[in-house]
Amino acid sequence: MIIRQLLIIIIFPFLLLRPSAKAQKNNFINPTGLYNFDGHSYKKNGDTYGYFGTIKVVRLDSVKILMSFYICKGAPSYNSGSFVDTLNYLNNEAIYRGDTSIAETTCKLTLHFTSKGINAELLSDYPNLACGFGHAVDAQGFYKRVKGKIPTKNEILSDDEQSP
Repeated sequence: MIIRQLLIIIIFPFLLLRPSAKAQKNNFINPTGLYNFDGHSYKKNGDTYGYFGTIKVVRLDSVKILMSFYICKGAPSYNSGSFVDTLNYLNNEAIYRGDTSIAETTCKLTLHFTSKGINAELLSDYPNLACGFGHAVDAQGFYKRVKGKIPTKNEILSDDEQSP
């Protein structure tokens, strides 16, 4: 009996600290929408200098999203990286692992969704070849949510990635 009471005294406070299913549900971020890279770029003589990019997301079900991703370094090289893939979406996060058929297999692009946008973190043992993107393309940074609705068919199929 004493052991039972001690266990209740010890465990009960931890149960109070555990988030409820309702609290977890309230923290869910619907990822569907359009996002633009929130970097510093500028135009000069018709060229865009600095990074720009777009992420398009459609939530397929409770744990899957369809993502179209594009990032560009800008002038003078305009090296870029892109992919279209179906990703797992758990705890407001999606992870892209890259094309495993290429030599660089350590790519891990983690996308953390918030109500304001996406924080992207890129980890790779080979930053000059990360995820099969163009030479030294860095996809890290914040992508600001610009539209919270399902992208239109034209927006999804468009190859015209707008520079600022």
